[in-house]
Amino acid sequence: MNPAIPVIILFVGFLVLLISGLPLAFSLGGLAVLAILLFWGNVNVIFMLVASVNSLTQNPTYLAVPMFIFMGALLEKSGVADNLFDSMYIVMGRIKGGLLIAVVIICTFLAATTGVIAASITLMTMLGLPAMVKYKYNFRLAAGTIMAAGSLGQLLPPSVIMIVFAAQAQLSVGRMFAGGIGAGFMFSLLFILYVIVRTLINPKDGPAIPKEEASQYSTGHKLGLLFKSIAPTIFLIIAVLGSIVTGIATPTEAAAVGCFGALILCLVNKRLNLDMIIKSCHSTTLACAMIFFIIVSASMFTHVFMGLRGHHLIGGLLTGLPFDRWVVLAIILLVLFLLTMFLDAYGAVMMSVPIIMPIIVTLGFDPLWFSVIFICMMLISFISPPFAYAAFYVKGASKTPIAIGDLYAASWQYIAIYFVGIVLLSIFPQIITFLPTLFFG
Repeated sequence: MNPAIPVIILFVGFLVLLISGLPLAFSLGGLAVLAILLFWGNVNVIFMLVASVNSLTQNPTYLAVPMFIFMGALLEKSGVADNLFDSMYIVMGRIKGGLLIAVVIICTFLAATTGVIAASITLMTMLGLPAMVKYKYNFRLAAGTIMAAGSLGQLLPPSVIMIVFAAQAQLSVGRMFAGGIGAGFMFSLLFILYVIVRTLINPKDGPAIPKEEASQYSTGHKLGLLFKSIAPTIFLIIAVLGSIVTGIATPTEAAAVGCFGALILCLVNKRLNLDMIIKSCHSTTLACAMIFFIIVSASMFTHVFMGLRGHHLIGGLLTGLPFDRWVVLAIILLVLFLLTMFLDAYGAVMMSVPIIMPIIVTLGFDPLWFSVIFICMMLISFISPPFAYAAFYVKGASKTPIAIGDLYAASWQYIAIYFVGIVLLSIFPQIITFLPTLFFG
């Protein structure tokens, strides 16, 4: 039999199950078992999958995942975001597009403390969107800003998807975190610049709040509010990231520090109680169960795919193309973009990394640089139709009904900005590599 035929059958089977709506974890795990029975015909081969899953679960890097998710769950209920938005609303409100800029800044701070996108997008939809609707901001600009800036939680440390990627690619989590900082802040700046230019061209897209409302607070009062709201977030960022980049703690240990810091912030804001802790543990358990179920199933699928030598088939096909390596890279990114429009981010990482990373090394690209670029493609997937998770978070958290089509339409402007950012990261790779080199050599 032609060695390409089993790989094609496996891939087509995956597409059929994906389109059928079967949950990703069941699709990948079930297809892996069926492929073993079909192509190897030996039930004992399944025990190889058991060994691979056992090896996966013993990877200590994954210990950081539940702790960072728990930290994010605590912060979501701590009142930190409420205080941030209240102060930013007062300080930035008189600037054209000020509430949009405030949303980007707050999402950036939340991204650097939670590691997931749900918290940032949900909180900004509940706090920021009603205020922007009240002052007649352009709805698509407002919703698009919340979705795009809220997705930065997967790029800025302590990003959960980065931990999964680093474990799968056998890269340093600390170096990936450091690389994500430069890229994350670059995207945050691009969003702010876009808002400024957009509101300068058409001030009606982001009108300032009334002067009478802003004049109720003196400059000293505004600065005091800003300091009191930002200081707790800065404290947590320094506690988590500072302990990693200085070598005081591993990412797993830093995650424990972050959980302790989040508990302190809840206590300071008088939000700490048994009910809140139980709800945070419950949401953490659900999130971890989903993530690790996908990780285990995707690992099974990947091992079968590689057992059929599918990675050699794709690697030889791409590296043998008569194009410049940058053209090959563009093809890989295009495939990733299409894949992540239909596939969960964790599944995409677990399936793609073992296949793509050897090709990237063969082409002569820096694995760390490409890893951050890969995560940037994941960000685009969160706001890309048809399975734009960010759009569903906004729709679910909004107090008023929103048509999903309006949210899809709002995403395209920021998808374009993300692609512009990826081009900039390709032209100036130092944006990604500078901090890892500075901190880790």
